[in-house]
Amino acid sequence: MTQSQHRTTRSIKIDFSDENATAFAGLALVERVAARVRLWTTLEKRLPERAGFDWLTIVKSVAAGLLSGARGTFAAEDLREDGALLALLGLEGAPEEATVWRALEGLGEMQRSGLLPEVQRRWARNVLAKAKRRDLLRWGFFPVFADGSLLEGSRRREGTKFLRDKGAGLVWSTVFAGPIAAAQGLAEEGEGEETCVRRMLAAVAADVLKPLKLRACALLLLDSLHGDDPTLREAERLRLHYVVGANKLAAAGKTLASQPEAVWQDTGEDRGRGWSKSGLCVCWIQCAEWKKKRVLVGRRWMYEGEFIWNYSGVMTDLTESHVAHVMGGGASYAEAIWRLYDLKMGMETQYQDLLRDLGLHHPPCQELLRNAGFYAAATLAHTLSAAVDLLGGATENRGSAKRQDGAKRKRPKPRRMRLWRLRRRFFALPGRVARHGGVVTVTLLGLGETLRREFERIFLTICQC
Repeated sequence: MTQSQHRTTRSIKIDFSDENATAFAGLALVERVAARVRLWTTLEKRLPERAGFDWLTIVKSVAAGLLSGARGTFAAEDLREDGALLALLGLEGAPEEATVWRALEGLGEMQRSGLLPEVQRRWARNVLAKAKRRDLLRWGFFPVFADGSLLEGSRRREGTKFLRDKGAGLVWSTVFAGPIAAAQGLAEEGEGEETCVRRMLAAVAADVLKPLKLRACALLLLDSLHGDDPTLREAERLRLHYVVGANKLAAAGKTLASQPEAVWQDTGEDRGRGWSKSGLCVCWIQCAEWKKKRVLVGRRWMYEGEFIWNYSGVMTDLTESHVAHVMGGGASYAEAIWRLYDLKMGMETQYQDLLRDLGLHHPPCQELLRNAGFYAAATLAHTLSAAVDLLGGATENRGSAKRQDGAKRKRPKPRRMRLWRLRRRFFALPGRVARHGGVVTVTLLGLGETLRREFERIFLTICQC
């Protein structure tokens, strides 16, 4: 019989201390990256004056609250009683819930006027400029992903749209430049996802991609909702390479079904997807209202036990010379295009940080203007966490470089770290905070050796960016 290692607790005693400590001392990473990339300075220079709590304090308080796990208009409420965290953030106080609710109207007006969208693009540019280029590129391309999400809505919530086959809700669109949300916005009256995306793409191309010299290698990834002539013409006008889903077009399925057998490249079965047969082809597509034809890369597959082909396609402006490096190892042009389109799936997972980890699936207000202000502030909070992950290299140590038998193996490619994991592992760390003039000293408490080394590495990496 083995001896139990469990210690029986007969009683628990509670005591309190006035020590200046916080449960979220790890937000020092956020404050440090914001200082290194001049994010708060950039925001402060563009905000107007405000009586009472200034705009920077409100935005900073909401962002810190969301990153520490709070939700909605109550984001800054717990921060009000956390003196150590206030000292860490350089704040003398934080607004109560009612003040945040009132302030969202002003933030919404700044969102509609274009002031906060300009700040968001500038933040994206500042963060990406500090990143290593190799960390931004995939097969030599810089992925740009635009999409929309249907948020919770009701007949009482202003701006709610009723969409066939999707339901009712607010339409929220974003444009990701790599891992950073470079633009976002709630659809106004008379707007849809496609309209919002086209408008934001032009601003992102001008204010983010062009200054960073990323326009030439940018690759726009869009799902089939955007696979129509207006969006494709806008991408071509902006000189952005693209791979866009074509399944929205009735002509796409007809065109692929009419292709002769000789043009199809056999790619065999795929048991993981339940395919008994599959194939790829390359052809042209031109709808009646289009002024030009475009390349259509098609895929067909047959499920096990069926005898009818299923078709799917993507449109692209990429040529074989553009994807020669993707075709290494004997892959065909069609296979290379679908490999690039598969990058979209990885980009889509970035919505989980926003909708789940920050709780943005549930708009906090009834008024569209206030919700617009809240989503602008929340996206700035997401940019801070994404900057910690990207510039601090939080994902570098994931996975072991050795097998159990001691033999070396190829280190797995780092994956981005979800916001909930950043919060749990690095932000939610207890610590004492002491502020003397402009110097803040954070003493982290009770960290194991592994976590201590990881935190120190990330902090030092941010300091050197």
